[in-house]
Amino acid sequence: MKPQSILVLLVLAILALNCKENEAVSFPWSCASLSGVCRQGVCLPSELYFGPLGCGKGFLCCVSHFL
Repeated sequence: MKPQSILVLLVLAILALNCKENEAVSFPWSCASLSGVCRQGVCLPSELYFGPLGCGKGFLCCVSHFL
């Protein structure tokens, strides 16, 4: 393999790992912008689950009302 090809593959691998770490940052919205609360484990029965949007690891974004 040419050295340029190895360099390109290395840069792509680093970018892929960096994007994987910052998944929550890539969304244009967050739990706070939806007036949600980050809860650990499960949401309350009256709340909607919106995934881990901007919450820490192991926390869920729970929104009591949408709109």
